[in-house]
Amino acid sequence: MPSALIYGRDSDTNKNVPIEFIQGEGMLIRDADFISAVEGVNSTLQGTLLVEDTISQSSLSNIESSLTGTLLVQDLTSQSTLSNIESNQATQATSALQTVGNASLLNIDSSLAGTLNVSDSVAQGTLSSINTALAGTLTTTSGVSRSNGNIAVNSSVTSGDVSASIDCNNFKRFSIFGNLGQAGEVIVQWSNDNAAWYDSPNQFWSNASVYDFSGSAEADARYIRIRYGVTGTVTARYSLIN
Repeated sequence: MPSALIYGRDSDTNKNVPIEFIQGEGMLIRDADFISAVEGVNSTLQGTLLVEDTISQSSLSNIESSLTGTLLVQDLTSQSTLSNIESNQATQATSALQTVGNASLLNIDSSLAGTLNVSDSVAQGTLSSINTALAGTLTTTSGVSRSNGNIAVNSSVTSGDVSASIDCNNFKRFSIFGNLGQAGEVIVQWSNDNAAWYDSPNQFWSNASVYDFSGSAEADARYIRIRYGVTGTVTARYSLIN
């Protein structure tokens, strides 16, 4: 397209001044006053833009509201770029939090390795008691658990008879003692189910004077009973010890 000249009136010189438009290059202004006016517009746009038209003001207000709210981007490349920015910010935030957490843990570690200051008076008293106990001697006691009972009291028996069973669960040892009324013996029998019974190696004899007898052993089976080796009137008692 050939170049074309458009003229404008210069009011200072009262002469026509050419305004030239060239395709691909834009508008070419040669008049000094026009150039000054355009530079004034350029300076205004770089500073504060004053808009007096109410419709334009409304449009600019909508733009400002959109930018301070949610920015919707449909271009895929722009979306990817914004996503990367968000990811980097999240990573930096996580890193900052990690740094703070590390510092807090370091302070805790330092406090525990040194002196732990507690301002609460109740907590101070409790910690003082713990400190005293740990600095001294920690003593634990466990009482002896016992169980006692009668097997037979002035009861008539025949040699080979057996007594009722005794449950030794939760006990370590047993003792059996009493009087057989004559020279003789009792044999301790064991059972794990209170049904099938077997003679144990524990056999206790009466003495030769008043015919008292006694004996003790480990409670190796849950249930025990005695088998009498005499015929007559007997008294037998037991004790379980934990």
